[in-house]
Amino acid sequence: MHIIIQGAGRGIGLALAHQASAAGATKLYLVARNPANSDGYQQLPPSDKVKWFTADFTKPDTISACGAEICAKAPHIDRLISTAGLLHDAAIQPEKAIHTLSPQAMMTVYQVNAMGPALFVQALWPQLRSSPGVKIAALSARVGSIGDNRLGGWYSYRASKAALNQYIRSISIELARYNPQSCVVSLHPGTVDTALSKPFQSKVDASQLQTPQETARRLWTVLDHLGGQDSGGFFAYDGTPIRF
Repeated sequence: MHIIIQGAGRGIGLALAHQASAAGATKLYLVARNPANSDGYQQLPPSDKVKWFTADFTKPDTISACGAEICAKAPHIDRLISTAGLLHDAAIQPEKAIHTLSPQAMMTVYQVNAMGPALFVQALWPQLRSSPGVKIAALSARVGSIGDNRLGGWYSYRASKAALNQYIRSISIELARYNPQSCVVSLHPGTVDTALSKPFQSKVDASQLQTPQETARRLWTVLDHLGGQDSGGFFAYDGTPIRF
């Protein structure tokens, strides 16, 4: 299996890289913003099996360059998983009220959560079209479901993940014209013990907080059981469908 994991430097992406290796991947194409400075690079150093690439989802030129490099090395792709997710950083916090919206923050969150994964698929399109049965997954979030939004808030994160779901649906329709056996889905990982959820974990029941390793195993199993008939869907870490 030839597996691409974007966001493999840490967190869920790194756990998925280990999961892919344990599942028998013959080639791992791992992507991070700064690979050499990441935990993933230390744990899974470059080898005949592991290749590292650089892409920053806030810089579109790096995405296209990364895709071209991978296409030049990968004869085909069996799975592509994008784990990009930005909820907060030193300059950005999830908005609780509309008066806190900032155009710059909104754009950055959209670039990472929605535009980046779509452009990454675009950059890999030649290989994805010609890889029968390829499975593509992007990590979304249940809060990106419009139908499930009962609390409001987290404006940019919710909206960007909803946009990601729409990109995934459209990609699934177009790719099926060239690759009918392909499967393109959004996945909700649940609440995971990573830097993204750290400031909000006090509000989460301990039984609901998963480790990255647990989440990776569950998401991998979900992908194992999905096929072309499921393409365009949105699924939770336990395999249950989520409404858009």
